[in-house]
Amino acid sequence: MFKHLSRTVALLCGGLCAPVAMAEVNGGGTTLAQPLYQTSGVLTGGFAPYIGVGSGAGKIAFLNNDYSKFVGGITTKNVHWVASDSKLRPVELDTYAFAHGAAWGPLIQVPSAATSIAIPFNKAGAAGIDLSVNQLCGVFSGRLTDWSQIAGSGRTGPITVVYRAESSGTTELFTRFLNAKCAETGTFSVATNFASSYSGGPPAGALSAVHSEGAMYAVNATQGAITYMSPAYAASTLAGLDDATKVARIAGVSPAPANISAAIATLSVPATANRANPGNWVPVFTSIAMLNANPNDPSLFLYPTTGYPILGFTNLIFSQCYADATQSTQVRNFFTRHYNAFPTVNNDAAISANRLLPLPAAWKTAIRTTFLTASNTLSIGNPNVCNGIGRPL
Repeated sequence: MFKHLSRTVALLCGGLCAPVAMAEVNGGGTTLAQPLYQTSGVLTGGFAPYIGVGSGAGKIAFLNNDYSKFVGGITTKNVHWVASDSKLRPVELDTYAFAHGAAWGPLIQVPSAATSIAIPFNKAGAAGIDLSVNQLCGVFSGRLTDWSQIAGSGRTGPITVVYRAESSGTTELFTRFLNAKCAETGTFSVATNFASSYSGGPPAGALSAVHSEGAMYAVNATQGAITYMSPAYAASTLAGLDDATKVARIAGVSPAPANISAAIATLSVPATANRANPGNWVPVFTSIAMLNANPNDPSLFLYPTTGYPILGFTNLIFSQCYADATQSTQVRNFFTRHYNAFPTVNNDAAISANRLLPLPAAWKTAIRTTFLTASNTLSIGNPNVCNGIGRPL
């Protein structure tokens, strides 16, 4: 019957009908979680292949609907979502609401998975590397310049720091930790650009590289190199996080997902009254000074005192409204899968396989209740909010 119907449609069109295609949901961004979103089955039907360009370029692409940040020169496609490890700042949220809120509707920012920041290195030696927090700070500030200055490493020779050249969410997560924990002669600021994060500048002889793949290539090609990296790339490129000669432990603890799970489990979900603000959905680990300076920010939490210390979240940014109803359905289908409570129909296995940590059940429930319950004013495609508006097809 399908063949007869197809033949009938072809005869009626007479070769003049345009092909009917499923609306394509275009997205990209962070390279930290790129392996996850390029894993088969993670993105649901209608999603275009994920394009990793870094969190900074990804945020700009979404906020300005600028597809050329994904593929240079292409301005005829729209951007429907991005993944970013860099949390949207209040000024970014306010600017977006002012410039596009009336036509496109509100945006949604939610955590996708928890992550550690691994410290892979390339320096031959028999023993593993175990850095204290003080030594980690010294390496990335440039205070420590030779492997012999790291007690117990059994290595000598110059240390070469490799850092991300572009605006990077991985860099933001890492410098957030350095800002909170380091007591150097200079100061680390929370930044997406590592070169400008330390008041004394990058360490002497440091190498810059573009994207996670570029940083790993530079480390592999440089004896004595060390960098900060997504655990997914550290695992796949350097023979696994359990290989003590390739990934450093920090304060005796490896960056395996199990070593950040206890800290993630303690984080409370946003209160119902706070859920309309996208900034409240992404937990941020910080110092006691920052916490005291911002007592009314429900998204701020202290760094854990046990477990792997360098951790954070990789996030998703979507629109609440899409001009094409099919895209609203496709986005809802992705949320349904990604935040599903049932292991056989969610992305948890893929998240774990990429050395990330799935969100706790309470967070999944809060996200489903808020963004998938039709009667909730924050739900994706809510007809009272999205009436006649939405992100362009």
